[in-house]
Amino acid sequence: MPSDTLEDPVDDAPTRRRRRLRRARIAHVTATTVVAVLGAILGVLLVPATTVDVGPLKATVHLRPSLQSETVILLPPVGEVSFDTHLAPVRVEARVQGVDIAQAETLLYSADARAELTRTVPEDLTGAAALNAALNALFAAVGAGLAVGLTFRRVRRSLLAAGSTAGVVAASVGVVSLTFRPEALYQPRFDGLLSQAAYVADIGQGTLADYTGYRDTLAEFVGQVSALYIAADSLSPGLGSGDVITVLHVSDIHDNPQAFDVIEQLDAQFEIDAVIDTGDIVSWGTPFEHEILGAIGQLDLPYVYITGNHDSAVTAATVAAQPNGIVLENEIVEVAGLRIAGVGDPRFAADDDSDAGGWREGDAAVQASVFQLGETITAHDAENPEATVDLALVHDPTQPEGLEGRVPLVLSGHMHSSSVELDRDGSGTDWMVVGSTGGALGSGGVRPVLDGGEPLDLTARLLYFDAETKRLVAYDDIVMGGLGLVSISIQRDQMPTEPPALEVPVDAETPPTPTPTDLEIEPGEGLPDEERVTPTDPSVPLPEGSDGGVG
Repeated sequence: MPSDTLEDPVDDAPTRRRRRLRRARIAHVTATTVVAVLGAILGVLLVPATTVDVGPLKATVHLRPSLQSETVILLPPVGEVSFDTHLAPVRVEARVQGVDIAQAETLLYSADARAELTRTVPEDLTGAAALNAALNALFAAVGAGLAVGLTFRRVRRSLLAAGSTAGVVAASVGVVSLTFRPEALYQPRFDGLLSQAAYVADIGQGTLADYTGYRDTLAEFVGQVSALYIAADSLSPGLGSGDVITVLHVSDIHDNPQAFDVIEQLDAQFEIDAVIDTGDIVSWGTPFEHEILGAIGQLDLPYVYITGNHDSAVTAATVAAQPNGIVLENEIVEVAGLRIAGVGDPRFAADDDSDAGGWREGDAAVQASVFQLGETITAHDAENPEATVDLALVHDPTQPEGLEGRVPLVLSGHMHSSSVELDRDGSGTDWMVVGSTGGALGSGGVRPVLDGGEPLDLTARLLYFDAETKRLVAYDDIVMGGLGLVSISIQRDQMPTEPPALEVPVDAETPPTPTPTDLEIEPGEGLPDEERVTPTDPSVPLPEGSDGGVG
């Protein structure tokens, strides 16, 4: 082998030494970096939240390293709102801890207070975020310096690690500031109960928001959250989960699949014992619509249902086929400790809004079905005086006589607006109507928006029953903005402590006309679709003052 190819061990020794030194330096730098990063992370985790008063809201602000570059507002217990506001790997997290009720009420009723809020909100939040950023830099630097110093016992290396860490944190915060986009506040993402605040994206905010709009948006959001917490402040602390049965009343979903998301989120927030659906879950009764009903089976709680005038027999069978589905047809069941009676709507108007066009020929059929359910309840209570019916379900509330004085509470839908009538007609029966939980999406709910009006809200009602007496003691009305409106409210009402006695009104003891044979509803069977009343001609107009928008 040629001599010029032989390695000279003397000449190669410095090279090997340099390589060893280089590897040692790399190992030292790597080890120092790893220790510094771990120390910085530990330091950041120890950063206390920065407390700030944002108008009437008491909040804390945190900045955290994160792969998700976002600003998040946490609103326990109703969920969170997040915004893609910047590019740096930092999560800006604000958590609402409570609200000054007196100040919030002043905000809601004072134009001057709202103007002042608009002026101060951005500065309040920015100041809190800047202070927390400084704390993050300080704690991260101290954590990195201490970790490196204790591990390697080198003061210079410790100071270098602390300074470098502080610089990285400061640079990240600087990127947040430089890349912050106020217009992102018009594109929120919702989680938890708030995920249903806007179930259709609002494409009207396509233009960039200026700083004034940003300030107004923040002020409006703070005002809405304040109103939410004012409502929550009225919630009675005496309603513990062990003392009550919590029932969610929904109705008139009309093909909106996100209504089931609402139910799921409400169950997660309020630990619901059962869902009651008073009909019109679809709009045309087609097989395509029935695909969404599989969502019922995904709910981990009983789902009690009666048909509405838009629901077919196949709709009812689809609900009944769900593992938790319970369909009532002139019968009584016990669910979650409550005895519930229900009957489906005897009309079948699958392809129209029967009341909207002025058809009233189904009124007699509705009245007959209500009286039949009343007779079923009366017979049951006579045989079971110690276990009487607690509440009844009918879709249409406009023909009440058959149930008045026979049951303490009746739940209905159909009207697409919520109402409560206590002691209806002096009978001792309370009658509660809930609006459309789906914003009547498949039954004209989009029409008001196309006509330039306001969309229908998504509504639901939580009912709290005393677990021992089975009487309703309180209820929460939940209203969420529909078709892009970002709003949510919860309002609680307490029931009277001494409910009136049940008494059947004299004119409600028997139906005005005998029930036609073809409208007799056999318990558990219901009427075939072909025997249900189907509107034909608008021969009889709506009564004066009636709402023509129901379906």
